[in-house]
Amino acid sequence: MSSFDDAPARGLVLRLAANSLAQAGGSFLAAVVGFLTFVAVTRGLGPAAYGHLTAATAFLFIPTVLAEAGLSAALLRQISARPEETEHALRASLPLRALIALVALTAALAIALVTPLPYLTKVAIAISAAGSLCTLLTQSLMPVLQAQLKMHLSVAATLAGRLLTLGLTLGVLAAGLGFKSVVAAQVAGAVLVLVLHVGIVGRLLPLRPLVDTAYWRRLVTGSLALGLAIALSQAYFRIDAVLLALLRDAYEVGLYGAAYKFIEISELLVVAIPISVFPPLARFVATGDPRATVLVQRAFDVMLAAAAPLAVGMVVFAEPVVVASAGEEFREGADALRLLAPFVLFSFVNGLLFRILMAHGRDRLLLATTGTVLVANVVLNLVFIPVYGFRAAAVVSVVTEMLVLVPLAVAARRRGLAPRLGYVPVVAAAGGLMAAVGLLVPGPALVAMAASAVVYLGTVLLLPGTARDVAFRHLLPWLRRGE
Repeated sequence: MSSFDDAPARGLVLRLAANSLAQAGGSFLAAVVGFLTFVAVTRGLGPAAYGHLTAATAFLFIPTVLAEAGLSAALLRQISARPEETEHALRASLPLRALIALVALTAALAIALVTPLPYLTKVAIAISAAGSLCTLLTQSLMPVLQAQLKMHLSVAATLAGRLLTLGLTLGVLAAGLGFKSVVAAQVAGAVLVLVLHVGIVGRLLPLRPLVDTAYWRRLVTGSLALGLAIALSQAYFRIDAVLLALLRDAYEVGLYGAAYKFIEISELLVVAIPISVFPPLARFVATGDPRATVLVQRAFDVMLAAAAPLAVGMVVFAEPVVVASAGEEFREGADALRLLAPFVLFSFVNGLLFRILMAHGRDRLLLATTGTVLVANVVLNLVFIPVYGFRAAAVVSVVTEMLVLVPLAVAARRRGLAPRLGYVPVVAAAGGLMAAVGLLVPGPALVAMAASAVVYLGTVLLLPGTARDVAFRHLLPWLRRGE
């Protein structure tokens, strides 16, 4: 079996690690800025108004992922396996993506008008639709940066957009301009992100739209099953908030949205790993390169090591984190955060398994799995939300994410790419020590959080395994050489 110890392979490890670290660092800053915006909005609006904003965001999320239809993933898979086709593929896909985005969001606005959602939720949907359009157009450009391992540029653009949103949000709240202005501030950030992506990708490739209906048919046909699978997998990620808005009041939606914000932040922090891994994985699978096995194993170990402290922190520090960020009015939302903690572990692993099967072209299996689980998610939410409210939505999210894991793991195993669990004891030991320190250290919660994080990091770096190997055998020598 080929390993990652020869010189060319070490170079790939370093490129992937450096790209992932750059993305993770930028994503961390973007998450911090987004978190500060979240703090300002929740404290400025209160649970009920924030609930309307949460419901609107969740509502538009569904047509946005449906309009995306897996086209970015299909395009990325194509240009990763055949880089020479990048320019034609991008230029030909742009007008198609713009047309689909306009149709989908127009339909979503029409549906929102006849759906029995609260008035303020509908107002937020109408304003936010422009931001969703910008997001879809931005996503049409990102495959080029992903394939060329230049996602740090995309992260920088996202950070700039979030900084603009934060500044505008603080300004409109200070001026007392109200709910609509807060929503508009988020749209302004999305516009800036799109403009910056156009500038960045435009320096790499021509962006003149190319009408190629034959290519459109091939792209849509090749991405249909994958697109629906991706859309459905993301739809059940937020459909609970829409159902909660329809079945309970805006106050509960606000509590749930405040807790779910930390799930969104955790996803943002770690998404750099599977994004960086997919292009070389697609090439390895396409060429039969045995390094695919090693790449998958290392990615799994790193993602597991990243997920564990987040899950532990959500359980141990749920209440002080929610209260410190959103305010005393949101204290009850800590229950949802504790219940959602296992979701992080399952979703991180599922994200990697999903990309493994994408690389193998197992689109129909992914579609069948996500479609079945979405139906289960909706049914369970319809049964339990009316009785147990937002707590039921949290539990159902975890259960359905766990259901996705089983068929994906079985399918990956059949293709010889199911990661081994040998690193689990190290991560479990570090997580257990982190929880113990967090519960036993006296004083402010911030001190306990910092101490527990240091203990976790020290443990995974001291114990044998992937984290120590990547840090001391690859990254540290690379940094010392100044490469």
